[in-house]
Amino acid sequence: MGAAGGALFSALAVIAFVIAQGPSSARGDTVVAYYSEHGTAVAWQAAIVGVAIVFFIWFAETFATRTSAGALTVVGAAVTAALYLVAIGCWESLGETFNGRDALDVSREDYGDAHFLYDAGVGATHMAHFTTAAYVGSTAVVILASHASWRWLGWLGVAFAPVCLLEAIVGLGSQSGWSDAIDALVFLGFLVWVFLVSVWLVRVIRRREVASQD
Repeated sequence: MGAAGGALFSALAVIAFVIAQGPSSARGDTVVAYYSEHGTAVAWQAAIVGVAIVFFIWFAETFATRTSAGALTVVGAAVTAALYLVAIGCWESLGETFNGRDALDVSREDYGDAHFLYDAGVGATHMAHFTTAAYVGSTAVVILASHASWRWLGWLGVAFAPVCLLEAIVGLGSQSGWSDAIDALVFLGFLVWVFLVSVWLVRVIRRREVASQD
């Protein structure tokens, strides 16, 4: 069950991403308008992500104990989870604050606070790409060193880790729309990676259990 936790995390994260995709820009009025209309969906998103992170932590611990993974894998998973929780916490606070609010009831200061809080969440996701790169790279090395099946998965992770790192650097320095689109694609790629590693770990554990019974 712990090994399958990564797949459950990925599935729940995709659902959370779909039900509340966020405002089109970080402008205060755009942010307020979005969370005024989607406050309930954002609350559900936060709850789903919270449950998903529990499965991710469980999966990361299972991966570390069942393989030769070192501290970098565990730390990378823990910090990545923490940064995404910070982002979701910021956006959920916006949903609580502005859900159902009329634009006429929002002051200029509220618009500034909304812009700041939303941008703080976005900044946390940008920083998460650095720890994501560390996590993907470390798990890929473990898979390659295990001499188990699916070695192609290890090489895929070796190729994907620099992409995460590059996007983290580009995302911090770019304000264009295409950068946001690539940021979302890298996040979805991370979910796919965790899903595939989860499937790999389930197969490895089952094979070891069958071998021990034989």
